[in-house]
Amino acid sequence: MNWRSRWRPALVALVAGPRAAVLSARLQKAYDAQQRAQDRLRSFVADASHELRTPLTTMHGWIDLYVQGGLRDRDELDHAMARMQAEVGRMRLLVDELALLARLDAAQPLNRAPVDVVTLAREVVDDARIVSGDRKITLDGAAEAVVDGDGPRIQQVLRNLVGNAVQHTRPGTPVTVTVSSRDRDVLVAVRDEGDGIAPEHLPHVFERFYRADPSRSRDGGGSSGLGLAIVEGIVTAHGGTVDVTSTPGQGTTVRVTFPVDSSA
Repeated sequence: MNWRSRWRPALVALVAGPRAAVLSARLQKAYDAQQRAQDRLRSFVADASHELRTPLTTMHGWIDLYVQGGLRDRDELDHAMARMQAEVGRMRLLVDELALLARLDAAQPLNRAPVDVVTLAREVVDDARIVSGDRKITLDGAAEAVVDGDGPRIQQVLRNLVGNAVQHTRPGTPVTVTVSSRDRDVLVAVRDEGDGIAPEHLPHVFERFYRADPSRSRDGGGSSGLGLAIVEGIVTAHGGTVDVTSTPGQGTTVRVTFPVDSSA
């Protein structure tokens, strides 16, 4: 009896039996996950290309106008240079954010050390009060909340959250930052009293380049749409969690947790 004859019954049983169904389901699940990852990658590349194309097109327009002799007046030339400088800054910020997301996706290690989240939050709130003097921005909660984390990255989370609350609410809308300790976590909540986010947008707010407000289009000089994606990436790298709740007409709250001890 050759090997084919010897193993054929077992192979038939494997193919026809319940194991085949389990194997097929696992293969399909893996295939679907790969397809979703590829779709996300294609969408991300397309969005990133569009984000970079907009400032490049603007700069090309000003340069073309200069080449054609349309900027003979010194004031017009100064205005053109100022506009191009602004677009270069916009591209630099976008490239920096994309590079940060790439590092987070690659799971590069964080520079961990004991940091007081309250101190970081106080600095962010103080800066926001200077920039947005038209609104009340308050810091509540614990007097101290120390975690084992990357201080600059945690502060970037706080800046993104406060900046997002300021940018997407009407002038004068209050913003409250609360830091508290809970079991083995430190909880940060950033709440605004704005118009809120519609329920259909909530599941997507942490997606890259997603904008719940269509009026803040890419071409309108709005944000890059990466702020909350960066927040989620940094928090996840720390082993923490982030979620958002919102009630239309009452406001939005983003809650972030950081584990006190990274080894826990």
